[in-house]
Amino acid sequence: DNDYSTALNHYKNANIIFKQARNLGVSVLNDRYPTFNNWLRNNTEIQFNNNDIIDLYWLAAAYGGSISSSRGDPFELIHLPNIGRLLRKCIKLDPSWNNGAVYSAMMSFTATRTDLSEILLRDSVDFYFNKALLHSDSLDASPYVTYAESIHKTYQERKEFEDKLNYVIDMSVIPKSEYELSNLIAKNRAEWLLTKTEEYFLE
Repeated sequence: DNDYSTALNHYKNANIIFKQARNLGVSVLNDRYPTFNNWLRNNTEIQFNNNDIIDLYWLAAAYGGSISSSRGDPFELIHLPNIGRLLRKCIKLDPSWNNGAVYSAMMSFTATRTDLSEILLRDSVDFYFNKALLHSDSLDASPYVTYAESIHKTYQERKEFEDKLNYVIDMSVIPKSEYELSNLIAKNRAEWLLTKTEEYFLE
């Protein structure tokens, strides 16, 4: 917000790191499954197992990071379908993995899809949001932040946007719990997003 050139350097450095993580993730899975690159292109099938979920999930995250930090580079955007393919495979293998973390990731991915109508996008994000809450017993704050950004901000629903983020800020952080770090990050982002409300909403 305060130093555009510094921000661009951070984006550039982040993009380098995410690309390295992406390439490493592809290499790991290619060593395990020699046809993995073909699978990514939807040209073959692979019998993955539950032990592969962590590598599939973090590869999806690396793809997402490299795309978002590229600031619209078309050579990165072409990899967007890979994220959905990887996350859908994780859900198929174990929908409850890591307390619904894959459903939270699917919320963010779905929000980037330009091929969905508003109704389909909302329905899809609602589905993944409810699944994420179900598998985390509503203890994970991140789905609320993702919903506020992907739906309420996009469709100019200011009250709902503020309500979701204030709910996150008011959530208790249980020390040494599995959600402690992610919830602290979610709270910090919620506070920051609320400072941008006047910029995000026309009314």
